[in-house]
Amino acid sequence: MRKSRLKIANEAWGLAALLVCAGEVGAAEYDIGNPDFNLRWDNTVRYNIGMRAQGRNSALANNATYDESDSKFDRGDVVTNRVDLMSEFELTYKQYHGFRVSGSGWYDQAYADDDVKTNGGNVYYPGAPAGPSTPSYRGGEYSGQTKRYHNGPSGELLDAFAFTRFDLGDIPISLRAGRHTVYWGNGLLIAGHAMSYSQAPIDGRKALANPGTETREIFLPLTQISGQAQVTDKLSVAAQYFLEWDTTRAPEGGTYLAGADVQLQGPNQLPVAPGFALPIIDPKTPKNAGNWGVMATYSLDFMHSDISAAYREFDDYNPWGLQVGSDFARYIYAENVKQYSLGWAAGPVLGGASVGVDLSYRQNAPLMSSSFGLVDNQGARGDTWHVVANSLWLLPQTRFFDTGNLITEIAYSHLQQVTKNENQFRGEGYGGCVGQDRSDGCATKNYVGVAVSFAPQWLGVFPGWNLSAPISFDYGVSGNAATGGGSEGKYSYKVGVKGVLDERYEVTLAYIGYGSDTKERYVPGVGNTVVGGRGDIGLTDRDWVSLTLSTAF
Repeated sequence: MRKSRLKIANEAWGLAALLVCAGEVGAAEYDIGNPDFNLRWDNTVRYNIGMRAQGRNSALANNATYDESDSKFDRGDVVTNRVDLMSEFELTYKQYHGFRVSGSGWYDQAYADDDVKTNGGNVYYPGAPAGPSTPSYRGGEYSGQTKRYHNGPSGELLDAFAFTRFDLGDIPISLRAGRHTVYWGNGLLIAGHAMSYSQAPIDGRKALANPGTETREIFLPLTQISGQAQVTDKLSVAAQYFLEWDTTRAPEGGTYLAGADVQLQGPNQLPVAPGFALPIIDPKTPKNAGNWGVMATYSLDFMHSDISAAYREFDDYNPWGLQVGSDFARYIYAENVKQYSLGWAAGPVLGGASVGVDLSYRQNAPLMSSSFGLVDNQGARGDTWHVVANSLWLLPQTRFFDTGNLITEIAYSHLQQVTKNENQFRGEGYGGCVGQDRSDGCATKNYVGVAVSFAPQWLGVFPGWNLSAPISFDYGVSGNAATGGGSEGKYSYKVGVKGVLDERYEVTLAYIGYGSDTKERYVPGVGNTVVGGRGDIGLTDRDWVSLTLSTAF
C-alpha cells in the first residue's frame, strides 16, 4: 500500500530516534546552566519472549479465513522474541513552555522467517469444496507492512508537540500543537463504548498482547491542536482539532495474534477460491483534517464530583469492513460521525472507590455491515446509545496483600435505529444476516460487556523487591454490539506475577488466553472446520505464555 509523505517522515524520524538512543542509552535530568530550563531524556528497554501454550485447533486450521495465523507456530514455539526501545525527550522553560518528542524502535527475531504458512487443503466458506490454500500475501511472503511492524528492525515517531501555558486576563490557558493524544471521559477498560471512542486510533497489537491495559495507554498520537481554559475555579472548557488521520492498528494477517488472515493493513490479496484471490487495494480513507471536539467540565461540591458535556465530529479510525467488489477488495472507513456525551466522576465514595460514568449518543454511526455489494462505498449507518460505568479502588492493607488496585467496568450499547443501507446491516433480521442469527455474529439491539483488572501488591518481599499479581478479565455478557466492540461469549484474560527491583527493573511472567463462540461442521476429506461464530474466532486456540523484562534509564 502506498504511504503518505507524512507517514514516511514519521518512520524515518522514529528510526533515527532508535539509533540515537542506542548510541547513548541513558536517562536523566540535565543541568544546562540556566535554572529556567529543565531538560529530561528518559529511555526504556523492554524484552519480551512468548511461547504458544495451546495446540492447533484443526477446525480453525481447516478454514481458509484463519489457517495462516493458526499455522505459523506450533505448540511450544516461540511466538515473539522482541526487543523494544522507547525514548522520551522533553525541554521546558519555566515549567509552562516547551516541547516533547518520543520515539520507539523494535526488532522481533520470531518473525525472521517471513514465509506465510497455509494449510494444505481447507474450506473457504460454508458449502464450498475444499482445495489447496491460497495465501493472503502475493508470493506467500509477508508484505513490507507486516515485516516492518512484526519483524523489523524499525521505528517510528510518537509524540512530537510544543506546549505552553499563559493567562488571558484571569483565565489560565494551556495549549498543545503537534503529535499527541487527548483523552476525554471516564472510560478505563472497554474502549468501544466510552466517551473517548475514536478520539485517537488504537494500538490493537498492544491491546491484544496485554489484556487489561487501560484505554489511554493504547491511544496512538496524531497531529492536532488542543487546548484547555480554566474559565472559573469550577468551570473549564477544552477543544481539539485534528490535522492528521490514521487507522487503528491490529496484528496483521498471518501473524500469531491476528483474528483473521486478511486483517488489517498487511495482506495484499483476498483468497476467494483455491488458486484465486482478489487484490487488496489501498483503503478508502478520510482526509487528514476535520476531526474536532469541544468539552466543558464543571466541578461540584457534592461527592467531590465533576460533570462534563462533550460534542465531537469525527471520521472513524476503525474500519467499516472489507469491501469486496468483482475484481478488488479494500477496507473503507466511515466519515462524519457525530457524538454527544455526558460524563460524571466522583471520588472517593462507596468505601473509598472512585466512580465514573460516560453516556454517549452517536449519530450517523457505522454499523456492522456485509462485505459484499456496499452501496457507494458505504455500509449501514444508525443512531446508537452507549454507557460505560466503572469503579477504581486503591486497596487497603489486609492480611492477604499490602496494597494494590481494583478496576471494574461495565459497558452497555443500544441500537436506536438503522438510518441508511438497511440491506447492508449485519444485524438479526436485516439483509446482511439472511439465514443467520446472533450465534453467527449478527448484531443485536443491545449489548452488555464487563471487564475487571485486579492487581494486589506486596511490598519489600525481598530486599529492594516489590511483587504484584496482575489479573484481568473481560467478557461479552449478552448480545453483539451493533457498532462492533463486543460479542456475547467473547473473552480474554491475563494472569501473571510481576516483580520490581529498586523501582527500576521489572520482570513479568504471564499466561494470556482468548476465547469466542464458534460453530463447526464436519466436511468429508477435510474434517471439522469452522463455519461461523462471533467475536475473535481466530484467537480461540491462541493462548500463550509471556516473559517480559524491562528497565528505565
